[in-house]
Amino acid sequence: MKIHLTPRLRWVLGLTAVLLVAGAGLAVLLVNGHDGESAGPAAISPSNIAGRRTACLTGDATEAAKRTDTSAIWAALQDASQHSKLNVQQLLVPAATPDQALPYLSGLSAQHCDLVVSVGPTFTQALEGAAKANPHTQFVAVTDDGQPAPSGVATITGSDDQKAAETRRRALDLPAPRN
Repeated sequence: MKIHLTPRLRWVLGLTAVLLVAGAGLAVLLVNGHDGESAGPAAISPSNIAGRRTACLTGDATEAAKRTDTSAIWAALQDASQHSKLNVQQLLVPAATPDQALPYLSGLSAQHCDLVVSVGPTFTQALEGAAKANPHTQFVAVTDDGQPAPSGVATITGSDDQKAAETRRRALDLPAPRN
């Protein structure tokens, strides 16, 4: 037996199929809760799963490149990490003003940097605000003689070797990590 479909019947069946597919797609969207707006990525909450303390070196990339103490301080932090359970990281970014530097300092605190060492005047000027907003993080400014120190923040001055030695000592003296 052969079924013969008239053009009108084929058209009705085709339209019915399109409506069923469109309805199923709409149902899937409604069930998943999508209303055309992107919900955005899930919030990330960093944690110290290694159970180690973390010391971070930061500053304006341009200023840090001009300084002779930046590499000595970074080497001191790396040396400290070899002699204790200490993670170290370096974040040298372009930031021409303290307002641009402040989010980076707060971000390092949010990433559980127990000690944030800043080099250069741009980041040093932003330290006071960062220290007030993040009291659980120890902030240290490495400054040149005559450069104003931020209030409420430890300051390291002296020769490159003295700055490196004091930075290393502070990294090694960090208290047990907080998780």
